[in-house]
Order: sequence, then structure tokens, then C-alpha cells
Amino acid sequence: MSNKFLCPCCGERTIYALGDYEICPVCNWEDDPVQSREPDCAGGANQMSLNEAKEAFNDGRKVE
Repeated sequence: MSNKFLCPCCGERTIYALGDYEICPVCNWEDDPVQSREPDCAGGANQMSLNEAKEAFNDGRKVE
């Protein structure tokens, strides 16, 4: 089993430390702990909210 955590945006195991502002190499989401706790919050480490980014990723659009 991998020692990585699931990316909050794309769900792939790419994050070594949750909430440590790592950038997912799959979807480009920066793991912001505030945006993880408040998924409708935009403008933290990422321009999009987590919910907006999930929708964009699932639609094949760029995560910002």
C-alpha cells in the first residue's frame, strides 16, 4: 500500500503530507488545509474553490 494520501481534488494518491501545500502532479491542486475544511472557499492557495476544482477536473478543464 502507498504511503501517500488522496488528493482532495482528483482523488489520486499523490500527497505525502495533508495540508502541507503540496501540488498534485495529476490535477495541479495545491493542498490548502483551509480549502479542504471549507470546500466552497475560493482564493486561498488556489483560485478555485475545492468544489469548483473537482468539477473542472471531472470535466477535463484546467484546475486553477
